[in-house]
Amino acid sequence: MALTNSRTAARLARQAVRTTRGQPVAPSYRPASSSFSTSATRPSQLEDRPRWSYTPEKMKAPFSPHITKDPSRSVWKVNDNPQKLDEVLNNILGRDGERMLPDELKWLAVTHKSFDQGRRGFNDRLAFLGRQICVFECTQSIITSPPSGQEHEDLFADRRKPFEDETLRGVDNLTDRQPSDMLSPQKLAQFALDTGLTTVVRWKPRMPENIKGSGFDPIMSGAVYALIGAIALQQGGKIASRVVRERILKRLRT
Repeated sequence: MALTNSRTAARLARQAVRTTRGQPVAPSYRPASSSFSTSATRPSQLEDRPRWSYTPEKMKAPFSPHITKDPSRSVWKVNDNPQKLDEVLNNILGRDGERMLPDELKWLAVTHKSFDQGRRGFNDRLAFLGRQICVFECTQSIITSPPSGQEHEDLFADRRKPFEDETLRGVDNLTDRQPSDMLSPQKLAQFALDTGLTTVVRWKPRMPENIKGSGFDPIMSGAVYALIGAIALQQGGKIASRVVRERILKRLRT
């Protein structure tokens, strides 16, 4: 049965080759030679544009392999105004906050991989770095806060006497509170909404009619983490930790 099917497929393939032999290829399917050029020369107008504002020419395919059933779902407007981005950074980081990061790093921190198929860079690595800093600072904040006052029953009180020290009392706070409670995607997404960060994040929702279902909360929380990671990369870990304590954790507690 399988051998018969393979012979049939081979016979059909030979017939297709004989039928199409000698026929010219349709012009609409011919790849543009300029798209695959290896020349290092570029038009002068491209030299003046910042890297974040355009897709590299050599990363553009001559045709799209995707068939869009509903073209209206592929239309999504994102911010391209540097002044608006600076205003949001000032709102989050304080006065002159936009001066903490260079332009390319600013735009990289607010760019999700769903935007432009990731061809202009995206903030995954910055978000990973920023998340570690935020979790560390949040854990330290929980440990150094006053004890919760809740007494937990010691099931082995009759067998041993636990070691007690004043400097270790705060560790018990982790029994009642975890960094994941304060740094939940929902709370960070609300922080992004309150500070206006959602208006400058560059992303493309999978379902424009259902923003929440397209991953709004994790994408916006990732942008917050990426902003901290960018500050750590540019200004150092101490500055990034101070921003987490003074500009993020204080707002999340209120």
